[in-house]
Amino acid sequence: MMNDRRPAGQVPAGSAGLCGRCRHVQSVRTGRGGQFFLCRLSFTDPRFPRYPPTPVLRCGGFSPVAPEGEEGGEEEAAGG
Repeated sequence: MMNDRRPAGQVPAGSAGLCGRCRHVQSVRTGRGGQFFLCRLSFTDPRFPRYPPTPVLRCGGFSPVAPEGEEGGEEEAAGG
């Protein structure tokens, strides 16, 4: 099909973008099957919306989840 390609920088429909890979996100499912992404940074920092519109393509608070088998992530790598 001719329109199968997405322009560079776009994510698939239904994707959370960065939120889907962030350690600060909490996935919230509704009783009707909806899914929202709660940004836990919003609890302590007003710059971050509680439920950001998705897909999130840029975020100053993004911190990737450590791959399975690796614990500590950035803090451990930084000596903290």
